Amino acid sequence: MKTRLSRIDFGLLAATLVMVGFSIVLVYSSSCALAQSKYGGADFFLVKQAIRAALALGCFMVFINVDYHVWGKLGTAAYVGVIALLVYVMVAPSARAIHGAKRWISLGFVQFQVSELALLVLVVLLAAQLSQDGDGVKDGKKLLGYLVKIGIVCGLIGLEPNFSTASLVAGLGIVILFVAGARISHLAALAGAAVPCAVVAAFGAAYRRHRILAFLHTSDHKSDIGYQAYQALIGLGNGGTFGVGLGQGGQKYFYLPEPHTDFVFSILGEEMGFVGVVLVLLLFAFIVYCGIKIALNAPDKLGRLMAFGFTFVLAAYVLIHAAVNVALIPTTGIPLPFLSYGGMSLLFTVSSMGILLNISSQADLSPLPHSRRTYRPQPQRVIGGA
Repeated sequence: MKTRLSRIDFGLLAATLVMVGFSIVLVYSSSCALAQSKYGGADFFLVKQAIRAALALGCFMVFINVDYHVWGKLGTAAYVGVIALLVYVMVAPSARAIHGAKRWISLGFVQFQVSELALLVLVVLLAAQLSQDGDGVKDGKKLLGYLVKIGIVCGLIGLEPNFSTASLVAGLGIVILFVAGARISHLAALAGAAVPCAVVAAFGAAYRRHRILAFLHTSDHKSDIGYQAYQALIGLGNGGTFGVGLGQGGQKYFYLPEPHTDFVFSILGEEMGFVGVVLVLLLFAFIVYCGIKIALNAPDKLGRLMAFGFTFVLAAYVLIHAAVNVALIPTTGIPLPFLSYGGMSLLFTVSSMGILLNISSQADLSPLPHSRRTYRPQPQRVIGGA
């Protein structure tokens, strides 16, 4: 065990711990005004985030030390469980609805968003089954089976409704299937069939249609449906090069809705400026680099697919959150990994980093493939005399 732990990626370990620590600082800075106004104390969200960070770090240590193959064996059971939860969150009277969407289950001390667990479980399930199938994913019938599993999760999340996360689940599934060796022709045909479905889904609901129209005509909607995006841009503009100072931003004082969750990137830009934003994005890029490196050096296909899957989820979350805050895409409720307020989001992100570190700890323990072994010619036995 000691030898294995000595092989973990300490760069990823350090980056994860830095992000968790900085999340407590940024959540407090972005939420203090809202907490003071609504909950009677500026440290309301700070205390909750600190407790959840401690819980996340406890889970982090568990996932670092438990062999990732264990989670692969539990993939099918976890998938069935998460499907049941996705159904429950839509039909249960106790499930919490926010802005018309039923996505959360209340556990008393924390709001539990099932779609975030679904992403984690889907990575594990697909990685486990694809690693057992070998080249089976090249077969059209077996590929269809995987697409059905992905489609069930996408459909249930879309019905919450949560179109952005459903789209992310679809993208995650395609990426894992591609890495596992699915035929490009099959995936291209799937993408072609999915485009019209995505267009219909995007414009089928009035609120999504209004968001897209507001995005295309921002200046005409800066006081109504485009208000959030407009205020986020003001915050980023106020930050300039070096920012107004941590804790000194003005947009969190009821100008920018959800400053500690969906628009924490704007608060980061206002208070730490362009330099601070670049540093944080570079740290995210380093984490993604570590994830890809771990995937490429994983001891088996299960580890490789898990590592690529978790890395893709984190990178997609960062890109979508940042793009929303700089008005490159329509507004959607995707948190910034580590840094947005939310206990379960932090828990799942940190747990996935723990699994990545466990995979990295085993990278040098597997034998080299036959093609990479050093060939040493054996002396030939001479029969007969000269």
